[in-house]
Amino acid sequence: MKIIFVLPPMKSPYSLQPEPPLGLAYLAACLLEYRSNLQIEIIDGSLLSRDNYYDNIINIEADIVGVSTTMSQLNQALMIPHMVKQKNIKFIIGGPGIYNLPSSQVYESGYSVICYGEGERTVVELVHALENGLPLKDIDGISYLKEGKEVKTHPREPIKNLDEIPFAARELLDMEKYIGTWKMITGVGVASAISSRGCPFSCRFCDKRTSGGKVRFMSPPKMIEEMKLLFEVFGAEMVFFEDDLFTANRRRVLEFCDLMEKELPGKIWAALSRVDTIDPQMLSRMKQAGCVELALGAESGSQKILDLLGKEITVNQIENAFRWVKETGIRAGMFLIIGVPGETQEDIEMTKRMILKLEPDYIDISYLMPIPGTEMHEMTKCQIKDGVDFSNYNLIESVYRDDLFEVEIEERGREIMESFLTAFKDKVNVARSICGGARILPTTTQMEEETLNN
Repeated sequence: MKIIFVLPPMKSPYSLQPEPPLGLAYLAACLLEYRSNLQIEIIDGSLLSRDNYYDNIINIEADIVGVSTTMSQLNQALMIPHMVKQKNIKFIIGGPGIYNLPSSQVYESGYSVICYGEGERTVVELVHALENGLPLKDIDGISYLKEGKEVKTHPREPIKNLDEIPFAARELLDMEKYIGTWKMITGVGVASAISSRGCPFSCRFCDKRTSGGKVRFMSPPKMIEEMKLLFEVFGAEMVFFEDDLFTANRRRVLEFCDLMEKELPGKIWAALSRVDTIDPQMLSRMKQAGCVELALGAESGSQKILDLLGKEITVNQIENAFRWVKETGIRAGMFLIIGVPGETQEDIEMTKRMILKLEPDYIDISYLMPIPGTEMHEMTKCQIKDGVDFSNYNLIESVYRDDLFEVEIEERGREIMESFLTAFKDKVNVARSICGGARILPTTTQMEEETLNN
């Protein structure tokens, strides 16, 4: 049996900084553990030019095609079954994006099965059933059509112990290209890893329907084992942990640091964190154990905006966290959100003053995205522009009505970025960051040109 997994291309400020589709590589690893003689390929649309990607899709030859999609990739994902020339393929779709479309639209596009939640166990059970002509009704976490009517099975329980999952099948990916791209961008060959899933906090803009609100962890010994694989087999010079919140469990972080110093002295890594989950002692241990960069979700310098976003943090906590990180000698990145309904020019000024005061090594500005199903969407859906198509959202423009803001939102993004670049000219080579990087929000035209030239 041949199985091909596809990650559709995404038009976004991040599309020129590809990261390996570890989610698909985890599915492949579980299938190969189930049966080692399966033929499995992964097509990553972020690595291919538009023409090469479409050529790959059109000429797919397989028994099963599995597609993973975020909201911004939905439009591309729905095209895939119609594009493939070979018939009699079972098309399966999963990923966080599927929650944002009616299932009827997914079936009409040619998919046979929709997978909800984590897919490692689901995909193995699905392949087993499809190979052997078994009914799908006992497979948790899916929906499918039977006699023209949708059947939705019991929700899939999240995997509690991440050590039970085999390492992602990176051998199916062009790791040299991923690592080489980051080497070109940052000067360091970076490989990504995921050591936990879920987040215990309740930011109103966050969609946690796939990973859940309870954090589940890989143990520190297994983290070290995977890092050794990345350094020794794939040639990484640095590991970036893509966990939603690497510092969710203080004890685990400290145990990991102890093992790093013992097993991988001199190796470096970076991660994403949150301002109210770190302290000077923890940061000191992280620095000693090779942490060179942390990216923190500050979001805004205005307490009003922080409260609207449901961050449950204060400006004072942001200031303390950045001061501690900088004093430790770890690079500090700052994620910001603009375009919040009710945001004023004074809120923007507060953010600019915060940036000047805290001197982050880079900033990353995003528009507020009210993902359907989140609390933010429910709070602000009457303020969204008419005709917004969430299945074709491109991440580079606001979905809110222009009359909600005192000045153009894109102008606010440029204003903040120019303030940062003017104040910290020595940080202008901001592309050389691992967790993100300072980005002036591009216009739709700029993004289209970049995509066409890719």
